[in-house]
Amino acid sequence: MNSIRVAVAQLGTQLFDVSENAERAVERIVEAADAGCQLIVLPELANVGYISTWSAEFATQYYQSAEALPGPYSTSLTTAATRTHIHVVVGVAERSTTLDGVLYNTALLIKPDGTFAKYRKIHLPREEKRYFTEGDRLEPITTDLCRLGLLVCADNSFPEAARLLALRGAQLLAVPYSAELPPNPLLYPQLAAVRAYENQLFVACANRCGSQGSTIFAGTSAIAAPDGTLLACLSDEPGIAWADLDFGLMISERLRQTRFRDRRPHLYAGLVNE
Repeated sequence: MNSIRVAVAQLGTQLFDVSENAERAVERIVEAADAGCQLIVLPELANVGYISTWSAEFATQYYQSAEALPGPYSTSLTTAATRTHIHVVVGVAERSTTLDGVLYNTALLIKPDGTFAKYRKIHLPREEKRYFTEGDRLEPITTDLCRLGLLVCADNSFPEAARLLALRGAQLLAVPYSAELPPNPLLYPQLAAVRAYENQLFVACANRCGSQGSTIFAGTSAIAAPDGTLLACLSDEPGIAWADLDFGLMISERLRQTRFRDRRPHLYAGLVNE
């Protein structure tokens, strides 16, 4: 496709309330489909909420609320995706089907035909290290819409991850977030614009809003273009925004400013070892 319409949905998440969280997500999926969107990105850990503390009691409840895929939350979203003919990217707490007690922080791509693909977050900050096992793959996913790269929240703070997906052919990065309010309130839209500009592709980041306990989430979900333009940006309130992504712009930017031709990999050889 030469152009697609992509939405980012910003919503609050109720801790451990999978049914309520699924209902809110489905509402956003239907809203995006009604607006003619072919893909919607939802926040990180949208099925059960964010991890907020370490205790045996909290960890046990968190594990029990997470789902082996497919599970109740993902099935609700899959039903909505197939009914409305839209692709859905959403962050979920995934319970391993083979190893008891193992969780993953997963970005799930649900396709309109009911099939799904998944990416497991590889950069786990702070308390996440106590709960989740990191993933080990960075590969774009081929869809009917485009070559889609998935990252989750903190992954997008590592430019190497986005660059590798771009080098492997990604045209759009979809990034579910559960990021709290930073000192710079424009940080996350700016980060989306920088990743889009430096890799000459599209970036769609969907962040959580509202609060969980004492944690206030930033919102400010955004869609950015290969030339660094912010095509859409939300405030800190629940909502949805969308933009039309013209892949001709990606091609023209790469011809105008030959960033991939101008790379000097031999000078970066020591990067991964330093």
